Amino acid sequence: MTQNLKRILFFIFLFFFSINIIAQEVFEINLSITDTVIIRKKVKKNYKYAIKVAVEINVQNVQDSLFLYSFRKYVTSLYFINDFSPDTYKNYSTGLLYVIEDENNHIISPPFPSHSSGITLKHLKKRMNERRFVTSKLKIKHKLLNEQEKQDYDFPKYVITNENQSLELFPLFGEYHYDLPKGDYFFYFVYSWLPPTNAWDNTLPIDDRAFRGYFVSNRVKLIVE
Repeated sequence: MTQNLKRILFFIFLFFFSINIIAQEVFEINLSITDTVIIRKKVKKNYKYAIKVAVEINVQNVQDSLFLYSFRKYVTSLYFINDFSPDTYKNYSTGLLYVIEDENNHIISPPFPSHSSGITLKHLKKRMNERRFVTSKLKIKHKLLNEQEKQDYDFPKYVITNENQSLELFPLFGEYHYDLPKGDYFFYFVYSWLPPTNAWDNTLPIDDRAFRGYFVSNRVKLIVE
């Protein structure tokens, strides 16, 4: 796939998430990865495992609950991002994503997924109704969901009630970066959310307690063994 085609597909993806900003009390959110280093063994495509990352969310002056929409526990990455910086996400509503950079600070895009020409309509429909979960052993599993379950999965709402909250996130490393060569990398999260104000997002409520904005976590070393 050419770089120009990757750019076009990237902006098509972001088009469907772009929405206008409305007024909101300004909150500064700090997302900190508390693990000093992340170690993950190189995985084969057929053995898909996630990474478990401990994080802390810090926000000043929380008077009431604050919502982070599309702040997913099972964190995806994004294709077509080799030539972009984290600031690219600032004007789009992508939710929470993980990013991997090499030692020269170049973002490493996941390989574009391939699809078999022999795939059946039944199989395609099944995959559209599946979502990814992570077991206690960090193995990635696909599970069939109904319409409401898919809605809850695709647009989760993380609630902040305290100035400091700790949680665990599970980047789907074995789905997106299974072919990453052994070596040392940098790992971080990026989050962007703009309020739903158009037809693409009419299933989501407009709530004054929803955080509207953008933040990036600290970077930590990722070692692929």
